[in-house]
Amino acid sequence: MAKEAKKVKGSLTFRDYAGTALMALTDCISASLMTSWFMTYLTDYSGIAGAAAIATTILLVMRLFDAVNDPIEAWIMDKAKVGKFGKYKPFLLISILFEFIGVVGLFTLPESVAANRPLAIIWLVIAYLIYDIGGSFFAPNLIYRTVTLDSGERGKLMIAPRMLNMITGMITGSFLAIVANINTSMNLGSLHRAFGRTVLIFEGAFLIFALIGVFLVKEKHHPKEDEDETAIIKVSDVIRLFKENEALRIRFLATLFSGFMWTFMFATMLYYLKYGYCVDPATGAFDTDKYGIYSLIGSMMMLLPLLIGTVIATPIMKKFETTVKAYDFGLLLEAIPLGVMFVLQILGILQSVPVVFFILLAIAATGIGYNYIPGEIINIECMDYELYKNGKDRSAMVNATAKFLDKMQNAFSSGIVGLILIAIGYKVDAATGDYIGELSTIPTMNNWFIVVMGLIPFILGIIAILIYRKYPITKEIAADMKAKLTKSQLENN
Repeated sequence: MAKEAKKVKGSLTFRDYAGTALMALTDCISASLMTSWFMTYLTDYSGIAGAAAIATTILLVMRLFDAVNDPIEAWIMDKAKVGKFGKYKPFLLISILFEFIGVVGLFTLPESVAANRPLAIIWLVIAYLIYDIGGSFFAPNLIYRTVTLDSGERGKLMIAPRMLNMITGMITGSFLAIVANINTSMNLGSLHRAFGRTVLIFEGAFLIFALIGVFLVKEKHHPKEDEDETAIIKVSDVIRLFKENEALRIRFLATLFSGFMWTFMFATMLYYLKYGYCVDPATGAFDTDKYGIYSLIGSMMMLLPLLIGTVIATPIMKKFETTVKAYDFGLLLEAIPLGVMFVLQILGILQSVPVVFFILLAIAATGIGYNYIPGEIINIECMDYELYKNGKDRSAMVNATAKFLDKMQNAFSSGIVGLILIAIGYKVDAATGDYIGELSTIPTMNNWFIVVMGLIPFILGIIAILIYRKYPITKEIAADMKAKLTKSQLENN
């Protein structure tokens, strides 16, 4: 028995760490590009007429698709049998390939297609659908769950992927500077074409490493397969999941608010940097070099703190009785500087002193980075809770609820920015990046960016903290849950 117990805990190897880190690379670069640059690419560099309205509509409509697609893909993963290569690895492979094809397609829109608005919409919708299907199949939490049953070890597995994610974010933070250099060195004569070449180069390189990661990772622990599960997914299955799993219900409701905090920050930061500091409000002239520097500094002030926050999360979490209390601390660390940011904008200080903006950004980003590990552990706790309370392995379905929220919030955040741009009649020269709309709207636009980036996330963070007071997994329940699941695993081996 002692020998078997060793297999359940303390069994992580270099292969586990390397595999789980590398397998995430395509998703890292794809998510970073989509969050930080997709909206900017469409509105400023694609050359599509009315791009802001098109992008906003596509992003919001795709969330309706997700409402159907995510549960179906989750059900497919839950129903899959454990094969020679595991249960979830084949879906990881599909995910990586689809995300690569989809993102490359979105950023390599041919100029002839961009000039034909209906054709451009069809191109974007198809490419986004491919990307979205791939994103739904990417479920690293399911891999972490099968690699080890120990929450501490699961936390360790999350650190390397998160660090690579941060490094990827640093690369995309300076993306415009890279695009400009490729545009010059290759004599492309267009930032539109340079965007496509740059995305293809980075996506291709990350794809190779991600495929290596998939083949390195090895699934180890699976609950006993239930042959009596229904052969088709029903809406009632999803409803019952929320009804029976109180931990998932509270997590979902709280994330419905808190999940918008970082997505609003990412969606608005680059626009605020551009129009707050790098566009002449009297002429609309855009300083590309200055923006390249400021966007790099802004990304570093988010991504380095994100990395630091991830590193310090594990030791700080030990100071708290439960994972959810540790998570609430991170929410406060996020919310407070964003509230201060809004106040300073109203007072006219923020736009005059960029260093203050960057400092507040860094503090909030530290909270976001810190909260990644307790947040993901809570997600996996919800999977374990389903087994603990109901004896059913619905891990992929539980994970799909988090994925759906994440994608919905990313799209909605970009959609909010898009609505602001539509409302002011946003117009940009695709070749130079100069603002050619009504110049008097620039100050109003900046104020709204900080409302979205500062005030709203502050309010949402406080609401989420209040909701988490109802989270059912106490210190005692967590210990009992781990003991019962470990015992069950040993009996099945």
